[in-house]
Amino acid sequence: MRLTEVNYRFIKGNPEKPVLLLLHGTGGNENSLIPIASELSPDSTILSIRGRLIENGMTRFFRHTPDGGFDLEDLAVQIEWLKQTISELAAENDLDVSQLVVVGYSNGANVAADIILNQTGYFGSALFFHPMALRKVQTPQRLNDMSIWMSHGTLDPIVSDENFATLAHTFEQQDADLTRYVQRQSHQILPSELQAAKEWFNEEFENERN
Repeated sequence: MRLTEVNYRFIKGNPEKPVLLLLHGTGGNENSLIPIASELSPDSTILSIRGRLIENGMTRFFRHTPDGGFDLEDLAVQIEWLKQTISELAAENDLDVSQLVVVGYSNGANVAADIILNQTGYFGSALFFHPMALRKVQTPQRLNDMSIWMSHGTLDPIVSDENFATLAHTFEQQDADLTRYVQRQSHQILPSELQAAKEWFNEEFENERN
C-alpha cells in the first residue's frame, strides 16, 4: 500500500498524552472528529483516517448489500485494509498500535468494535459514539485489559436498543471494562454526551498515571 493513496491527518501532540485514533461516521472524513478529539484530550497526538469507500455519495468504511444489510464479505476486506493502514501509519509515526485510544462514531465505531472483538493487538482502549454490532464474533478475544466507553440514544433510528445491548453484552462476555452512556436522544453527538465521554477519559487516564 502507498500511504499517498490514504486520506488521513496526523497531528503531533504531547508524547506524555494518550494517542487518539479517529474513525468517522458515514459521510465524514479525516477532519470530522478533530473537534471531538480536541475536547477529549487537547494535547494528544491524533491519527485520523478516512474510509476509502463511497456509497450513495457518502464516505464509509464498509459497504451495504443491495437490500440494506451489511456486506460481510466487504467488511472483511475493508477491515484488512484498515488494519494495514493503521499499522503502516503507526510505524511511520512511531506509534504503538496496541496502545492507541480509538475514538469512533457510527460507521467508524462499528468497524473498530468489530476489530476489537475479533482481532488481537489492536487498541488500548476505546470511545464509541453510537456503535452497533455488525455480526457474531468470529474469534473471541480476552479483553480484560481493555477499557471501553460507548454511548447510545434511545431514540436512535439507526441503532436499536436491542443491538446496542447485544454489543455491550458481547464486550462484557469477553471481559472488557465497559461503561455505557444511554440517554433519550437520536444518533447525533450531543454536548452532554461529549462531556460524559470527557469525564470518563480524564478519570481513565488520570488513574493510569497514579
